[in-house]
Amino acid sequence: MQLFILNRTNERQTKSVGRILLYALLFFIVTRIAVMLMLTGCTAIYMANTGINPMQGLSFFGNPSVAAAGMGWWALPYVLLVAPFFEECCFRLGLSFRRWQVAVGLGALTLFFVSRFLAIAGAQHSFWWGLPAGIVVAGLLYGFTTDAFWQAKKGWLRPMMWCSAGLFALVHLFAMQGLTWFLVPYALLICLMLFFAGSVMVYLRVNLGFLWAVGAHALNNVPAVFMITLVLMQS
Repeated sequence: MQLFILNRTNERQTKSVGRILLYALLFFIVTRIAVMLMLTGCTAIYMANTGINPMQGLSFFGNPSVAAAGMGWWALPYVLLVAPFFEECCFRLGLSFRRWQVAVGLGALTLFFVSRFLAIAGAQHSFWWGLPAGIVVAGLLYGFTTDAFWQAKKGWLRPMMWCSAGLFALVHLFAMQGLTWFLVPYALLICLMLFFAGSVMVYLRVNLGFLWAVGAHALNNVPAVFMITLVLMQS
């Protein structure tokens, strides 16, 4: 029996959809509570010793107040619809090892990284500058590989599941505009929380399908949407 969620690749053969969803939900709740307790303790340590609120210091875009200030009402459809679909394309679409899905997924991931680095460098309209790079990568992968090539790589599924969850967590460091070495411990706890959330999405993507992962991602963002709405209504 594969105990950890990222080692479970054939659940549909032995479990119903309901049991798979229940396991994913329980894993999410238990890990979220555990990490929130650690974040609360870490915040208390920072506040007691320095008077600094680490979440405010990070200026993390995942913080509803930061998202609301940066995008206004556009933050609502972005957080609830656009981000879940795009991020699932980047990090989990290719886990099927189907050629077109690998091509689209790695193309989207290229777009993600190129646009992020251009934005950090101060470039305007970084998404549109990154789009051609994503299209080129997707085109090359689709045009110069075969379905048989990617099917032969399916033995790499489990390592890629771990990489997907880990990369999904770590790229959120880009969204922490105020990150310094002093705030790294708190930032890594946030990444741990995102790793567990990403693990749930990987599990659902592999065992149920891509749209299940997108739906889970959107549900994960619902509390943030609610908080953003409250912030915007008060401003």
